[in-house]
Amino acid sequence: MLKGPVLHTSTIPPASRLLIRQGDVSDLAGVLRVCETHASHWAHWSGSIPRELRVYEFFDRALRAQDEVFQFWVAENGQGSMLGWEMLSAGSGDPMNRRLAAEATTCLGQQSSGLGRALVTHAVRHAARTPLQYVFARVPTHDTLMVSVLEAVGYQEVGLIPEAI
Repeated sequence: MLKGPVLHTSTIPPASRLLIRQGDVSDLAGVLRVCETHASHWAHWSGSIPRELRVYEFFDRALRAQDEVFQFWVAENGQGSMLGWEMLSAGSGDPMNRRLAAEATTCLGQQSSGLGRALVTHAVRHAARTPLQYVFARVPTHDTLMVSVLEAVGYQEVGLIPEAI
């Protein structure tokens, strides 16, 4: 006779399930697609990422440079489609302080109930298991939804970056 917990089939439809996993270089095209979808939600954006921004190289480097502290996660639905991503990157280039602070970046390809909160919570829980003492996030003040998500998981506003003149 088998002993242990009784497991039941999930009642959540497969397409609604969310998987957050560590990203790798094979996710690069999906990461860029999510960036373009995210950017197209802003009125001042054309919907495509200009090549001169070297975004491809930036994300390729970020996906390859992961270690036990600084990581990159992707969120997928039950069908394997990428919905968004979260990245913790070094907040300082100073070798003495590099492991003390991180910058968190969240990108959602589409509005999805709870997706931003799930990604941010995943990153915060990961950061709590590392030597990191501070995690910062830069969020446009007009993105009130993301500001409220960050505040709900424990972020505090520490200042505003003035707009460029």
